[in-house]
Amino acid sequence: MKDDFYNGFLVAPLNWGLGHASRCIPIIKHLIERDLRVVIASDGDALALLKQEFPSLTFEELPSYNVQYTSNKGFLQSILKQTPKFLKAIYEENKAIEEIVSKHNISKIISDNRYGCYHKDTKNVLITHQLSPNFIGVLKYLNWPIEQLLRLSFNNFDMVWVPDDESINLTGKLSSLAIADKKYIGILSRFMPIESMTSSYQNELLVILSGVEPQRTLLENKIIEQLKQLNIKSILVKGVGNNAKIEQMTEFITCYERLTSEDLLALIKLSRYIVCRSGYSSIMDLAILGKKAILIPTPGQIEQEYLAEKLMDEKKFLVQTQEKLNLKEAINEIENYTGIQISVEKINQFKLSIDKMID
Repeated sequence: MKDDFYNGFLVAPLNWGLGHASRCIPIIKHLIERDLRVVIASDGDALALLKQEFPSLTFEELPSYNVQYTSNKGFLQSILKQTPKFLKAIYEENKAIEEIVSKHNISKIISDNRYGCYHKDTKNVLITHQLSPNFIGVLKYLNWPIEQLLRLSFNNFDMVWVPDDESINLTGKLSSLAIADKKYIGILSRFMPIESMTSSYQNELLVILSGVEPQRTLLENKIIEQLKQLNIKSILVKGVGNNAKIEQMTEFITCYERLTSEDLLALIKLSRYIVCRSGYSSIMDLAILGKKAILIPTPGQIEQEYLAEKLMDEKKFLVQTQEKLNLKEAINEIENYTGIQISVEKINQFKLSIDKMID
């Protein structure tokens, strides 16, 4: 392995659900394949996931944003009230980055939605699909000032990478902001396409839970309650804990705490339909895998609600709200939706951008 001063890569995903960490997995794998030295920095569940995937790498813990969701419809207002706390965390993580860069001889930083992960002496890349705010109703007046704040933040980075293909446009208007250093790098997923679909599945549903509390647990409880009434073979991956602890809840329902990408892919291949949040990383995974899915946006999370509505209007995925979730009805309707098919060329596109950053 090359180990010179100018060869250290720092990959730093945001800990806000597992999506930012999971979509960094193919980037980390490619850096390792290029025989490069990689350090990973994050916190919480995101850090735990990457430690599970890459146990031999070096890890650093960054300050937590300590996101607190509400269990009611005041989600967005709650997030806005926490803005000073988030800004403080960004400041603190930038201070932490100074120490990490010096400690590990870092020359290049790839930050996934962590706006404090940059350094004056390194090459800095920001990965984000959220270049434009998408507030509606009375909060739409916040769109312009937040867009200006984002523009200022982008100035700290040499390049902004959008994990999307411009011709496919999964992100829609979320990534439409025109900035000089924006580059579409293709679809990012920890998975590769399933080579051959089977007509015989062991499980009818695979439920993949993610996101921060309390909404993750609220959805888990609602889904388990409905699965117990359906008596169909189902797997539920909770996305919590640090291992693959298994629980046989009923004859038909098997639960796992957390799985590696390899183990999760094995279950995906054996499952007819997926149930998950409409987070963008989950949507990219579904597109790569060509699976049909029931999407359930996190209540009040505008980005997820926008993506879900867009994809349902395009007849790609069936969408239900958490409040009115009806799995029996969804299973009866899901064949009316096509899913998404992505070519291998679109999957490997991101490697070209990384290689240019290396060379």
